[in-house]
Amino acid sequence: MTAPKISHALAREDPPSLFEQYKQLANLELETTKLRHTTFTAILAVSFILPGLALKPEVESQAASLPGLPGVTLSKAVFVLGFLFYLFALFHYAWHHRYSHRYRKQLKVIEERLGIEVYRLRVRPKIWRFKLHFDWALQMIGIIYAAITAIYVGWRLFAVTLAIVVGTYLIRMAISAFQSDEPLEG
Repeated sequence: MTAPKISHALAREDPPSLFEQYKQLANLELETTKLRHTTFTAILAVSFILPGLALKPEVESQAASLPGLPGVTLSKAVFVLGFLFYLFALFHYAWHHRYSHRYRKQLKVIEERLGIEVYRLRVRPKIWRFKLHFDWALQMIGIIYAAITAIYVGWRLFAVTLAIVVGTYLIRMAISAFQSDEPLEG
């Protein structure tokens, strides 16, 4: 089977200039950041909406318990699910944020070669010598959210839920050691 003629035409084209590569990478970084922020915001909103729905007043005698889990009401399960969504939002943010750093690092390398400054002008915000980090604020909120969740649903349910989620994730990680490397597109 012969390759399509279009691939021959593409093979004869000159590679993109360094500036064109810069523009493409800058666009990729921008679009990745937009996607990360949009998705993160949506997941984070869900993480706070769920506990709000769970807090509707329940009459203890009429509270629906989950089958096989006496004392675990639907309200508590929904509340802890909200916290799990919060953790997923943080994981999503960190996962995609690392790509932004890789793209920006390469953009700075290209800028140096081109003799321009756009991304090289970016600096971490500081108060005097103290650096500010957005993710630190998210982590502090997470600690407070975790404490409120544990108090509302009970420390035992909270610990068991986290153990199940972290444990199953670690099992999946162990299984991945025997799978081919990703991304799977190759």
